[in-house]
Amino acid sequence: MQTYLHSKNRGRGAESLRVSLYLDNAKCGDLHLFVIDFDKVDGKVDTQSAFFQGAKSLADRVTRSQGGGYHMFYGVDKRAAAPLFDSINLLTAEGTESFVCKTGCVTTDGRNKVDMFCDALHFIYEWEAWDNSLELTDKTQPLYELIKAHFQLKRPMDGSNGKRQSTGRNTPLLDKVSEESLRQEMTEKQQKVFDDLKTQSSDCSREQWFSIGIDIFHVFGAELGGKVFRWWSAPGHSFQPQGCARTWENICSRGPKTELKNSIWMELVAESAF
Repeated sequence: MQTYLHSKNRGRGAESLRVSLYLDNAKCGDLHLFVIDFDKVDGKVDTQSAFFQGAKSLADRVTRSQGGGYHMFYGVDKRAAAPLFDSINLLTAEGTESFVCKTGCVTTDGRNKVDMFCDALHFIYEWEAWDNSLELTDKTQPLYELIKAHFQLKRPMDGSNGKRQSTGRNTPLLDKVSEESLRQEMTEKQQKVFDDLKTQSSDCSREQWFSIGIDIFHVFGAELGGKVFRWWSAPGHSFQPQGCARTWENICSRGPKTELKNSIWMELVAESAF
């Protein structure tokens, strides 16, 4: 390397050198690097679509790939992003080492196909000149809203001991309690809500699963709500106790900043939930 740096070929070689970004724990200051990689659909990237225009206007940096695609870069607060991204199925499964690693994602209108990465074991190869003076800004919330509005992502299967447990500890599992035992802890109004909950399947999108969990939190509280959430979630085909516990932890963290949205439940607990 030193020989090259001091050789006459350095000037010519610099023109062909390209930046490769390894996204594992890639950060700009305190923010993690989030990348949306636009792929071609039918030989082109639709730059007039609502998602492309929204992604481009939000991005801190936009570059072109050698194959004619686009790379768009954003900064995200990983801690704040975890419950948001989890609610729209953007996070990887529990057993993987990446935070976000979604490939081949097609927008709901079918106009764009993208890969999305954040803190992932993945390289991004840059074709254009790279300016290190440009910094990233926190786009966590608007990026979440943009992706939520344009994708229906599938819920990943959970494994074990993944990088997503960045706190270095396993979330305690939620108590497995029978329906009879749960009812003994409920008020009369909570039992009516529970009866309605039983009519709803947990085999739903992860976004809907998370949303119902938020409503459970508002009606039953953190402790009893966790037991109810586990009982209701357990029949789901992709249920994993550890994943359920982590999601409930995220719900409890986010819940106080939200409101009960289920109108039927609102009527049932109109006076007081507790």
